[in-house]
Amino acid sequence: MITTGSKLLVGSAVAAWVFAAVYGVAQEGALGTIGLVSVAVALSLLAGLNVFVRDSNVSAMEPASFETAPAAQATARSSLWPLLVGIGATSLTLGLATVPAFFVIGIIAIAAGALEWIIQGWSERASADRAFNSEVRDVMADPVELPVAGAIGFAVIAYAFSRVMLGMPSKSATVVVFSVVGAIILAVGVMVALRRGISKSTLTGAFSLGAVALIAGGTIAGLNGEREIEEHHDTGYIAERNECGTEETEADEKASQTVAGKSNAAAAIHFDGTELTADVPGYDGDFETLQLPRSNPNNILFYNESDHHARLVIELHPAEGTDGPERLCTALVDEGGVQLLTVEFDRPSFALAADGEGYAFTVPGSDAELEVVVP
Repeated sequence: MITTGSKLLVGSAVAAWVFAAVYGVAQEGALGTIGLVSVAVALSLLAGLNVFVRDSNVSAMEPASFETAPAAQATARSSLWPLLVGIGATSLTLGLATVPAFFVIGIIAIAAGALEWIIQGWSERASADRAFNSEVRDVMADPVELPVAGAIGFAVIAYAFSRVMLGMPSKSATVVVFSVVGAIILAVGVMVALRRGISKSTLTGAFSLGAVALIAGGTIAGLNGEREIEEHHDTGYIAERNECGTEETEADEKASQTVAGKSNAAAAIHFDGTELTADVPGYDGDFETLQLPRSNPNNILFYNESDHHARLVIELHPAEGTDGPERLCTALVDEGGVQLLTVEFDRPSFALAADGEGYAFTVPGSDAELEVVVP
């Protein structure tokens, strides 16, 4: 005998197939026909499944089946894992069209939800005792769930904190906001310590609200983007943009005018306002030409002995296909100050002779030049 549920599903499936055929012939619309055929296929699968299980009904002529029928079995426990799998599928689909991070989160959510769903389904069939089944499930899942959940929770909180901190308009605002938040957390902790009779549900609700507020704040701050952080310019920045001139730049502000005695200098270059001379450790006298090794860092001390600030510059002429800088320069050196410049040459001097170029230290704003020979 066909059950009532099976009759309804079989009739609906037949009607859907008929409607799909009539619509496809009469309207010749591909989209509508595909939709109706999809509905017909789904109804046919449901009808076949319902006929197979006989609508979960047990015939009165088979009393032995009363205890073994699906309807006589205990219902499965409620579970959020199917919801997690659905959210993961949605996030995965959204990530295909938007941010790749959503795609990765979707894959992780689907994998975690499916694994937990499988473990729960297996544990519920371990025995007829629900308490025993729950204990079996905890024994299997807790060694993995608790460390992973703790790590994820810590990562989410840390990331949310960082987004909120970087979303503040300034450093002072960040200090003020987190000082206030810290004071609130301390006050709540004192209240909990003084009132020991607070129920677990109240504490759980309070902590949950705090976690939701933190995650929501981090999400909003992350979507709004980080505050604009001004890039600090150094001498490499101005050298790359060929700004090693006589004008003061941001890289020259509060630049050190002294050098430690352990700098291991290869040479000391002195500028008197008109000329550059080199003093090489271990040799007496000043040199108008300086010889430096290739492929080794050379620490050069620049002494400004003129009556105005000055900057030492050298063009490196890097070989084609290399990533080396085109030039190096010091910050502006005050009168009587000293700066350290580290130079490394990747080509010998004779490799530049064909182009009529060579290595030389210069001081912008003057004609001073010191030739450098690299063997």
